[in-house]
Amino acid sequence: MMGVLVTLLTYTLMEGITWCTHKFVMHGWMWYFHEDHHQPRGGFFEKNDAFFLIFAVPSCLMIVFGSMAAFDWRFFVGIGILLYGVSYFLIHDVLIHQRFDWFSNRQSLFPRYTQGS
Repeated sequence: MMGVLVTLLTYTLMEGITWCTHKFVMHGWMWYFHEDHHQPRGGFFEKNDAFFLIFAVPSCLMIVFGSMAAFDWRFFVGIGILLYGVSYFLIHDVLIHQRFDWFSNRQSLFPRYTQGS
């Protein structure tokens, strides 16, 4: 039960961490990597995709080290970060920015974002 609570708490806290990272890091000293995310897409990948590593590496490390220590709290923190990352990817990259052609009628869901915002 404690693992579920740690996972849910981590998932919830990730929204604030992501907001702060976006405001102060991506629109701050790492603007070079984030800038192309606010421009029309020229190819499949963006420099902005490097930010995936900022969250994926700690998540993977927490899962590995937590599983090596009898699935302690670190494992569940890693799972919370992972689940948030999957949710963020599906909502932000797939639905809002439409980087993948997975849904044929997306424009009716998010008409404000159809011009590659």
